[in-house]
This record gives sequence, C-alpha cells and structure tokens, in this order.
Amino acid sequence: MKIKFHYSFEDDVLNIYTETAPSETIEFSEFLNIDVDNKTGIVGLEIFEASIFFNQQDKEITKQFLSSLKEIEVHYNEWRNMWFINLVLINKDGKRIKPKLPPLRKSEYVSPLIGSLVV
Repeated sequence: MKIKFHYSFEDDVLNIYTETAPSETIEFSEFLNIDVDNKTGIVGLEIFEASIFFNQQDKEITKQFLSSLKEIEVHYNEWRNMWFINLVLINKDGKRIKPKLPPLRKSEYVSPLIGSLVV
C-alpha cells in the first residue's frame, strides 16, 4: 500500500493517507484523527500541531524538518484491543527520525455515528 502525505506549514498539520477511502474517521485526541476502512484497517492519520507534538520527543522535528519530508513509512500492528503505529519520517537530506505514537486502545472512542443514535 503506497503511503502519501501532506504537511501544512501554516496550519502545522501532517496528513498521512493511502489511496483507500476511509469508512470512518476516529478522533482519538485533540492532536490525532485516524481514518479507518472496515476491510483494510487504518488508512490515514491526521496529526494536528505536528511539530509541537513530535518535538516533545525529538527536538530535531521542527516545522522546517516536516516541510522537507520526502517520504514517510507507516507500520502498524493490531493486538487484542490495541493499535501500535510506528512512523519513520525521512527528509530530503535522507535524515530518518522515528517518532513514537502512544499505543491506542480501539475501544476508547465512540463513533460519531453510534454516538448520534444514543438517546
């Protein structure tokens, strides 16, 4: 599956996506949305305030670094009720940085579709 991405310097938002259209978007936190497809699993990530979030882990990940991205590798595993997502950010100079995303518990979200049905 080919990974595509777009970084908005002005908005500091990193979008990582595939060609598979999501069936649902999950808002996991104030900084992370995950797009999922019922058959494929995770098909996209949207990271808000990306430079601030990643910079807490690695001071080399700045807006300038994110603006110079050439490639992103995404690896994820599912185990029980958890998603483990690993990223590799590669800039135009070939610098590779592996920021960590926290393990995500799949049951910690309520689908907006399901939530709208609850009375």
